[in-house]
Amino acid sequence: MQVLKDTAPAAIAELDFVRDRYVQNYNACHREKVGELMYHRNVIHFKQILAGSDKLRACDPFSLYAVFATAAVNGYSLDPQDDEVYIVPRDGKAVLQRQAGAYVRKLKRSGQILDANKPVLVYQGDTYQVQNGRVILHVENFQSDIIVAGYIRFELDSTGRDLYATYRRSDWESWREKSQMKDGPNWNHRGAGQPQPEFLKTKITLHACKAKHWAIGTTPANVEQFTDIEVDVDDSQPVDRAHALQAHPIGQATRPFQTAQQIPSTSNPQVGPSPGGVAAGASANGFAQESQSSGKGSVSFEDPEVSF
Repeated sequence: MQVLKDTAPAAIAELDFVRDRYVQNYNACHREKVGELMYHRNVIHFKQILAGSDKLRACDPFSLYAVFATAAVNGYSLDPQDDEVYIVPRDGKAVLQRQAGAYVRKLKRSGQILDANKPVLVYQGDTYQVQNGRVILHVENFQSDIIVAGYIRFELDSTGRDLYATYRRSDWESWREKSQMKDGPNWNHRGAGQPQPEFLKTKITLHACKAKHWAIGTTPANVEQFTDIEVDVDDSQPVDRAHALQAHPIGQATRPFQTAQQIPSTSNPQVGPSPGGVAAGASANGFAQESQSSGKGSVSFEDPEVSF
């Protein structure tokens, strides 16, 4: 659209048709019809982010429109403090780089969870016990910097039903082997041979939220969507949330991504290894079968009791 090319990058979100489409997309995709409110909130952050990055202002104008529209469809907050998505430049286009909060947001949007706790890492020397797939005890003893396990808890509803996904070192080692940057700073933090902690927490959230037992959500057919506009955390770039906050970077696609020039004029959820051994019980696809736990109102993955 010529109007996008003729508009200052930071002002794209303030165009009348952009505002109208944002509100329409948001209200069509979310139970809470607060598109107008979310629009005004995200416009502020969009302008701040663009003001703080020369590279983003130089990106294709239509890609800037596309990231703003996509934030409406998925209900993302563009506030870096919310840690859901960052707007980043990639090959001359703006994209949304999903953080841990983005994966949780999609499950909440589809009504499959009420909320999710922040992922937790377990270090060698901690007191840690898992029974029937649920973490029943974790005491941090601060004896080591060696990470041996990690987990995340999902709150399924207001009755207290929950679900745990737990991972051990062998899980993230398999993720690392699939990375094109397996020896990069995120996977080999400070040469210690283990992932950077915040990066690993994001990976745990990603894998837990993309597990096969979750239902695949749908998006209304009349909602504008774009391919290649959302990317996962880049394995090649160190996680530096403090820098992101300072610099303000922050379903099925119905049509492919286009540049402005192309637009017509009209895991295994199980416990990690202890110094004496590791838990067993993984399924072939990396997830054990989901089952009702003997714990109060909980849903969990089958897993033998493990403690250390």
